[in-house]
This record gives sequence, structure tokens and C-alpha cells, in this order.
Amino acid sequence: MKKFDIKSMAAGMLIGSLGITTVFAATGIKSAVLSNTRIALDGEFLPLDKPLLSVTLDNEQDAGLYVPANILLEKLGYTVWYDGGNDCLHLVSAGETVSAENTVNGMMVMYVTNHPGQKNIAESGSFTAEDNQKLTLTILSDIQGGTVDLFLFDPSGNEQHMVIGAENSVKEITLEKGIWQYNCSGMFRDGGNIQVVGVIQ
Repeated sequence: MKKFDIKSMAAGMLIGSLGITTVFAATGIKSAVLSNTRIALDGEFLPLDKPLLSVTLDNEQDAGLYVPANILLEKLGYTVWYDGGNDCLHLVSAGETVSAENTVNGMMVMYVTNHPGQKNIAESGSFTAEDNQKLTLTILSDIQGGTVDLFLFDPSGNEQHMVIGAENSVKEITLEKGIWQYNCSGMFRDGGNIQVVGVIQ
């Protein structure tokens, strides 16, 4: 049986979430190969969108197992979202609510998600922006049997309407100075979850 370094595995959880190219971009990588290793949580195998990686660093003999962070951490009860603008993986503990807060070089102004087990969402709010700021919307969704409508209103009341289905996406919107409002609502009778995070820079 191949020996894996648990310390490397823990570090690899984060690196692995960003994909194979990020792992190779790191310095000190001697070899990296796809692994058929599976992960079982409380006796149940987790479905993985991406394979694990067996990575050997320079000056080391034992390989470290690199795990896709989003799948594993979400199964452990965390909300996970990647802020590409700041190159940062954000983790939110189960049961925690997130209000507007600094996120490295940006400001989180929107965090809407359905409550666990609920097959609907109805959230609204507002935020203040300056001219030419950018709003980056990160949408994580695997809802089934319905759609969610996201309405964004500029300071003049003009509307932008986005229909969200069972797919992840990232949208960027140029803002003007003033108070912006949003409304996110919809039902998905066959289950799933949705999360919309908005960060302005």
C-alpha cells in the first residue's frame, strides 16, 4: 500500500480545489499523477467531479494526496466559494450568517442562500457603490425542478434580470454611484441548493 503524508493531504485540500494546473504551478513539484483513491465519509463514498492527485514534492519520497476542497468541505458542512478576483477560497462554517465584510481587496455586499433542506429562496437587500466599481457575482447552484430569478436594480431603478438554473457561473457588472437593490427568489421542487455571493471592487 502506498503511504500518504497526512500533512501534505491537508495542504492539498486547498490547492487541489483550484485544479491540476495550480498544483503544477507551485514550486518544488517533482511529480503529480491522477489517483484512483476514493473518499468515504461516515462509510459512504463521496461522488467526486475531479480525481484526486498523488503529488511528490522535491526532496521527499512519500507522495501527498491532494483532494478537491469544495466537495470535501461542503460535505463537512462548510459553504465554499472561490473569489477569482482576489484568488481566495472562502469557507463559511455551517450555521453562520455572513453580512457585508471586507474580503481582501473587495467588499462582500451580497450573500444569499437557501436554508438547509428548504426548496425555495426569497432574499432581498441593498448596497452602496461608487462609479465604475465592479460587482462580481459568484453563483453556485445544483437546483432541480425549477429556477431562481435574480433581479438587480441600479440607482435609477433600471432592472437586470438573471434566471438561474442548475449550473455554476460568474458574472461581472460595472456599477454606478448610488444605492443598488437586489431580489433573489424561486422554488426548486426536486431539491438542490443555491448560493449567490456578490463582491465589489
